[in-house]
Amino acid sequence: MAQEPVAVAYLIIQQGPRAGKRIEICKDYTTIGRSRHCDIFLEDIAVHRKQASIVWGNTGFVLRDDSGSGDSFVNGKPVQEQRLVHGDTLLFGNTELIFYAHEATQQFQQPSSRGRELYIGKKQELQASARLDLIGRHGLLQSFELHPHMTIGRSRDYSIFLEDLAVSRLHATIRQLPDTTYELEDHRSATGTFVNGLRVSRCLLNEGDVVQIGSNKLIFYRPRS
Repeated sequence: MAQEPVAVAYLIIQQGPRAGKRIEICKDYTTIGRSRHCDIFLEDIAVHRKQASIVWGNTGFVLRDDSGSGDSFVNGKPVQEQRLVHGDTLLFGNTELIFYAHEATQQFQQPSSRGRELYIGKKQELQASARLDLIGRHGLLQSFELHPHMTIGRSRDYSIFLEDLAVSRLHATIRQLPDTTYELEDHRSATGTFVNGLRVSRCLLNEGDVVQIGSNKLIFYRPRS
């Protein structure tokens, strides 16, 4: 019996020269390393030419250490082989990445208030998650899936990192309310938070609202009910 097509997952680079970049994982075997022949090229001298691989199997995505040096880490622990789950932190050399799995890639389904995406290869459909799209001069730069509580600021410790001197260290927060709407709150930032051109301290977000934080323009989208 043929295996179902691989479900899409992705990595977000948290540290290193390509911080903030989203890398889709669409293959059943994805190589990671400092070689340009790898599917995921990490420009980091502390990374091996062939560091690791992410393999799709019956239990989901599995990280395998290919360097043999025991320096591929998941959630701070060295691993030889480890099944990946949504939110895992991967570390290779000085490059930290976060693994994001669509729900279809997870072995067990757990109740959660987070947004959902479509199951791949299944008839069942779940509501897609709300998101913020960071827009640049030439179009979409990055898309952020919204979880129930998201922090925004000029620190890599926060959910949405904006590398902009006009952004406060902790600038704003977006939280999901019990009725599933989203509320944006400014944390007394020096330059302010603007929604559709108006400065706000706290407000509900509506479909298509334009959020301006420093020089960054983000557009709010939420799934249709």
